[in-house]
Amino acid sequence: MQESSRDNFQVDLGGVVDLLSRHIYSGPRVYVRELLQNAVDACTARSEQGEEGYEPSIRIRPVTKDRATFSLVDNGTGLTAQEARELLATVGRTSKRDEFGLQREGRLGQFGIGLLSCFMVADEITMVSHAEGASAIRWTGHADGTFNLEILGDDATDVIPVGTTVHLTPRPDERTLLTENSVVTIASNYGRYLPIPIVVQGEKNTTITTSPVFAKDTDQQHRLYAGRERLGKTPFDVIDLTGPGIEGVAYVLPEAQAPHMSRRHSIYVNRMLVSDGPSTVLPNWAFFVECEINSTDLEPTASREALMDDTAFAATREHIGECIKSWLINLAMTKPHRVREFTAIHDLALRELCQSDADLAETMLGLLTLETSRGRISIGEITTLSITEDVSLQLATTLDDFRQLNTIARPDTLIINGGYIHDSDLARLIPVHYPPLTVSTADLRESMDLMELPPLQDIEKAKALDAQVTESLKDFQIKGATRVFEPADVPAVVIIDSKAQASRDRNETQSATTDRWADILATVDNTLSRQTANIPQDQGLSALCLNWNNSLVRKLASTDDTAVVSRTVRLLYVQALLSSKRPLRVKERALLNDSLADLVSLSLSSDI
Repeated sequence: MQESSRDNFQVDLGGVVDLLSRHIYSGPRVYVRELLQNAVDACTARSEQGEEGYEPSIRIRPVTKDRATFSLVDNGTGLTAQEARELLATVGRTSKRDEFGLQREGRLGQFGIGLLSCFMVADEITMVSHAEGASAIRWTGHADGTFNLEILGDDATDVIPVGTTVHLTPRPDERTLLTENSVVTIASNYGRYLPIPIVVQGEKNTTITTSPVFAKDTDQQHRLYAGRERLGKTPFDVIDLTGPGIEGVAYVLPEAQAPHMSRRHSIYVNRMLVSDGPSTVLPNWAFFVECEINSTDLEPTASREALMDDTAFAATREHIGECIKSWLINLAMTKPHRVREFTAIHDLALRELCQSDADLAETMLGLLTLETSRGRISIGEITTLSITEDVSLQLATTLDDFRQLNTIARPDTLIINGGYIHDSDLARLIPVHYPPLTVSTADLRESMDLMELPPLQDIEKAKALDAQVTESLKDFQIKGATRVFEPADVPAVVIIDSKAQASRDRNETQSATTDRWADILATVDNTLSRQTANIPQDQGLSALCLNWNNSLVRKLASTDDTAVVSRTVRLLYVQALLSSKRPLRVKERALLNDSLADLVSLSLSSDI
């Protein structure tokens, strides 16, 4: 006949304590938080009973040179003998907690597990508790897994006030954590915003609790001061995060912040600190703020040092994101100078993140600035120009192309400089976030082809001048191209595309290097020339574009003295190079010196 039996698990308290200290709690310092939480829950439960004149309080008596034990005293509901057995005798028992009022909405209390955390700093825990209308009790727990529960007589009960006192006898290796300085620091960290007065009674009485910075009646100046205390510098601004189930502030960082660098966010649940470090409760794009948040909806994990990733967590994250976005939009609408300051501080990081985070781009893209042919303006202004003035948007992908295109830009075209880091990618986001706008890639050859030619009656003069330019600058592989463009006081611009520039660079290197390397570069040039010989449109564009609107250019076209034309063209070429901020090469510096020498010689000759 088969036999079976039903037995309870045997719990090794030493193993449980080791589990708590090594795998659940971050360290033994949490014993203060657990005791505070139990005391707060007890005081809250007593407050809800509506007792007239009741004022909750928590007192901590740390270890001092005259006091060998640590004590925490609260005047909450206290425990009866039955409640003590339910909560303390069986680790993990929860079935009766609701009857005791310790697991209601708005509480964090897990009384038994919380009390066990004290075994991380003490070998013995003594709890004396008195509930209204019941006999006082004394519960003593030992690290070996045994405990005693004593029901005190009427005489003792009469002199013990309603509430609970927990006494800890510290282990020698953890004694420091129970001394006054440590207790003040730990209690302030976890419980400074708790709604119940907490006093550490050591050699001096230290009040731990203070008004939270995120309280509704806190003025902005106080919040800025609190931000300065936290950040070390006055925040750029403070954003209010108040909403359903949440109160908090976000300090806008006053200095540039790398977008992937973690910030320290202090997150409280029912005013008790749960997390004080990097947190995903903030959107990834909100790298420029540091927050203090209190929630009544978020659910802590078993260790109460992190948060459950549930629907309340997602709703809180969304709310914080919306608050920060609203701040940005309001700042842009009411204080444009301030938003310019903000984007200047976090410019590079905002540019980087806008490419990967559509939510941030939706809010921030229009506030970022780009260099254009009409100066540095915001993307919002760029889109407005495109719509109101029917201006086409073209993107110059390199700084060199932008400088050249900027000098010949048509009035109905806005050239965007994509030569700086991230700017090309940002410009390409314009059609994504501002449809139906389009951004085309600017092409030097196409832009020059679209430029107006000189009037028909002057076209032959212009062609002759182009030929003289090409002849005068043949050593520099520059062709002449006379066009009509603004402003009229610019006589000439140099147009050199990337392919032509690469060829010029090879030639420059070839002339300044060893014979062996020069032969290699020559071979490369010959190969490239053969490959593109039958594809004219792929040849590099390299031209000196003369402005027919300029009086000097028209006079030059009417001059028969080829020597004067040649000298003037060479000077115009060097001037155009300097105007486009191109460095002069050896041959070009020599050209400048020779042209100036010719001018001096002509001047001296004319004076004789």
